[in-house]
Amino acid sequence: MLELSPDADERSIKRQYAKLLKVTRPDEDPVAFQRLREAYEQALHSVREERTAVPAAELLATTSPAPPQPAATSALEQALLLLEGFDDGAVERTWSEAKAKGIERVVEPLLFRRCLESPVAHPNLLQWGLEQRQWLTPWQPFATSELQQQRLAARLANELHASLERYIGAGEHAHFIECLARACRQGWLGEFSRHQALQVHVLNLLHTDEQWPPALFEDVCRVFAWNIPGAAPPIAEAQWHGLHRRCEQRTWLAALQALADGRELEPSAQANAAALFLLAQQPERQKALVSGFDEADWRACERLSEAFSTRFADMLGMFPMHDAWFWKKLIEPKDAPYGTKRTAAVLTIALALKGLPETGLAVTLLMLPVYVLAALLGAKVGSWLLGLWDDVASSLRDVDLRVSAWCVKKGISRDRRYLIIRNAGPLLGLGLVIWSWLGVLGLATYVLTGVIGVLQPAGMAPQHRQYRWRKPLQAIYRMAGLSPLQWLFCSTMVGVIGYVRLHGMYS
Repeated sequence: MLELSPDADERSIKRQYAKLLKVTRPDEDPVAFQRLREAYEQALHSVREERTAVPAAELLATTSPAPPQPAATSALEQALLLLEGFDDGAVERTWSEAKAKGIERVVEPLLFRRCLESPVAHPNLLQWGLEQRQWLTPWQPFATSELQQQRLAARLANELHASLERYIGAGEHAHFIECLARACRQGWLGEFSRHQALQVHVLNLLHTDEQWPPALFEDVCRVFAWNIPGAAPPIAEAQWHGLHRRCEQRTWLAALQALADGRELEPSAQANAAALFLLAQQPERQKALVSGFDEADWRACERLSEAFSTRFADMLGMFPMHDAWFWKKLIEPKDAPYGTKRTAAVLTIALALKGLPETGLAVTLLMLPVYVLAALLGAKVGSWLLGLWDDVASSLRDVDLRVSAWCVKKGISRDRRYLIIRNAGPLLGLGLVIWSWLGVLGLATYVLTGVIGVLQPAGMAPQHRQYRWRKPLQAIYRMAGLSPLQWLFCSTMVGVIGYVRLHGMYS
């Protein structure tokens, strides 16, 4: 499998293995990589056995007597003497001295053994060996047993896992990614089984920890190359989907939190809705917040509720009763401004027109104060009846909210707080009074005035503002809430109705 010649030495085997590693990657074909690794280790073992099996006859045939102390023994003594006062902070200096004496091949295995026996006491030496000398990789310059490599790799993995657990538990996510990326650059993790074990451990940490941000998951995917098409993390598909789902949810919540935090600087309907949803467990603050909501804010709440109900249904536990539409209960019904005054004005005009045939124009004008008092009394009675109607309408609140929201979507109403069923009762009652007094023509005037108000642009009607009686015309204009088109239509129809009733009296 390695395509070696029969007389290949250890150096040739390592060179050929390094060449084949470029085309056989553990993440692309783990089975082929493992077979290549086994073939490499078997070839190295065979070469080392042949090298150590020197025939005894060849040793006896040597004519020159052996020196009193072999060179290897002398080198070993020098190496032991050099390492007696070894300082972990001066690894490079020790290595330079060993190279100067020509005993680096004897010193390096001794350094490896120090790390094997006590890796915690020699962090700098271990880092130097892994990064500078390629320990625990196919390019390691000296031979060690498989058991020694496994022991040191296990200790390294345990230390790495402990560091990652400490960082993610303390919320130090930047240090977590830095530690993980630095470890993945080290050659000892190039072996498939070690690299996969690290991936599994990181995935377990992400599953058990509940506080990691979306950016951490994205960085982990980048370090392990899980963000490229075809990547296969060592985890069940359902669990991998769950991690992605959790990342998507936290990204969504982070976006909502950013909107809510910037609400004061950049106010918007989306920011108001986000703040309301994030305050789902604080009813008092919610009520204070929605007191200033308009229709745009309620529509933004609708969009958020739909998103939570469809895309993030497993996050409904953050809302009361697991209801993403909780905010509907916060909608306070809103009455039309100046309801009593407007009702009294309509009744005054209707009374005057009703009595016009019997009294005549002059008497009607003289009796206007009486009509005004009677209309005010009728408006007060209507307010009392409105209280009874409110009790009936409150039992239909859910239906009323849905109908009001539908009317807002269709442009029939501009504010869902003006509940259609709740406000329709008084309007229908007033319409019946006008019909009974003025007939079809009066009812048509009443209905068409309302239709004009629905169909006209919102900016045509006067805005609800404080008025001053020092400017009576302006006060009447604002209290009536009619646009110029409605004023023109009503004035014309009042004149027509008056003319018809007078004409009928004199005919």
